[in-house]
Amino acid sequence: MQFPDRSDSIALNREVILRSRTRGDFAVTRGAYASLVESWKQQNANSGGALQYELDAAKREYSDWVRSDPLYRQIRDAAIALIRDKPGVLQTEMYGLLSAFPKADVQYALYFAADHGVIVRMKKGRSYALSLASAPNS
Repeated sequence: MQFPDRSDSIALNREVILRSRTRGDFAVTRGAYASLVESWKQQNANSGGALQYELDAAKREYSDWVRSDPLYRQIRDAAIALIRDKPGVLQTEMYGLLSAFPKADVQYALYFAADHGVIVRMKKGRSYALSLASAPNS
C-alpha cells in the first residue's frame, strides 16, 4: 500500500516533541510521539523498508520517553497490583478494573509495560492474557 509522503509530518512531529518536552507537556508529547512513529511506519512502507533503521530509532526513543510519563507510571503500577492479584487476567477485563482511565490510556500503558519487560502479554482470543514478568526492568 502506498501512503502520501510523510516527510513533512515527521519534521512537524519532531518539532512538536521538542517543544512539548521542553514545556513538560506530557499529553502533547505522547500524541506527537505516536504520530511520529506512525509517520515513520508509513514512510518506511513507501520506501520498501529502506527506512527501518529510522523507524526502529523512533520507536526506541518513544519507548524510552514513556518511562518518564506519569500517566504510564500510574496505570502501569495499578495494573501490576491487579495482575499480581489475578494472574492471567485479560486485557479486556483490565479496562473495567481500571475504569478511572480511558481505554486508550490503559492500552498505551499495557503495551509499553510489556515493551519494557514489566508484564507479559500473551495473545488469547481477541485479547491478551496478562502476567507479571519474572524480573521487571522498570
